[in-house]
Amino acid sequence: MTLSSRQLLIDLEALTEDQIEVGLEAGVWSDPAARPVVQRFLEHMKLRRLEAASAEQVEATRSAREAAQKAVDEAVNAKLRASAALIVAGGAMLAAMASAFIAFMALRNWTISW
Repeated sequence: MTLSSRQLLIDLEALTEDQIEVGLEAGVWSDPAARPVVQRFLEHMKLRRLEAASAEQVEATRSAREAAQKAVDEAVNAKLRASAALIVAGGAMLAAMASAFIAFMALRNWTISW
């Protein structure tokens, strides 16, 4: 790589994609050796930007998937707790019915002889 091409790459690093595109359209790099280098550099910049955007999307998808998995785990735990609460409530209902029946029997002076 010659000194001028190194300097060209250093100069291109300081520019944005839009500035390079405008420079290409305006013919700033009219040298036959420099123009393809600038075009490849611009394509490489665009590719890096697209790769970064793709990586962000992949990370966002991964985060959403992890959040969904946590939500599913919490739902399973909530279902288990709700089932346990229903069982306890059923037992409490039976105990209340039994105590009401015993109270009813006591008020009527009924006895059970075993």
